[in-house]
Amino acid sequence: MCLLLLGGWAATELPGPFGRPHLGCLAVGVVFAALMLLRRRHPDLVVLAGIAVGIGELLAGAEPGLLQVGCLVLARWAACFGSPQVSRAALVSVLAVGPLATARGVADGSLGDFSVWQLARISVAYSVPFVACWVWGLWARARRTELAELADRAATARTELVREAVRARMAQELHDVITHDLTAMTVQAGGAEHVLPVNPRLAGDAVRGISPQGRRLLAELARLKRVLTP
Repeated sequence: MCLLLLGGWAATELPGPFGRPHLGCLAVGVVFAALMLLRRRHPDLVVLAGIAVGIGELLAGAEPGLLQVGCLVLARWAACFGSPQVSRAALVSVLAVGPLATARGVADGSLGDFSVWQLARISVAYSVPFVACWVWGLWARARRTELAELADRAATARTELVREAVRARMAQELHDVITHDLTAMTVQAGGAEHVLPVNPRLAGDAVRGISPQGRRLLAELARLKRVLTP
């Protein structure tokens, strides 16, 4: 909406009756507004279209105006979300903005009284905002990548914590089972020893019951080992 309003405002500020320059200014505003709407879905295509519109404005002799805000936004967007090829193309374009604008000014006579050193300074000054936006986008891309890596590490840490909690709970449960079996075996062996002198048959039955409990205990120990092994 801001670019549409800027396009309308820039058109009303043009001298002379309403004509092709006014329509062109409105059209550029509409194009930039449409590019802003589509930049999230088609970042590469939008950036290339913005480069084409910006260069077209320079070649057509359009005066720099507030609509160049759209080019600034797209320069940042290219470095932040565009593919590496499109990002490099945007960098080349923003570096070429100053020389192209200066060459156009020299050609139409508006910069004819300046020295070469002054023209070079004008060229650099014109390109600086676009390069700054591109560098800003590059920094934002690196920051976004860093935050994504931190989020992945946090998710991995949370998963490991959940696994450790489950492993600790299972180990505690197996520990309780093993403790119960050892207690039962100890009591059973002590009872067999106590009744052995008076009732050997009952003591033998008690001793024979220890063997299944021992095998079950060994199985629980093997299961505990598998649980505790990462």
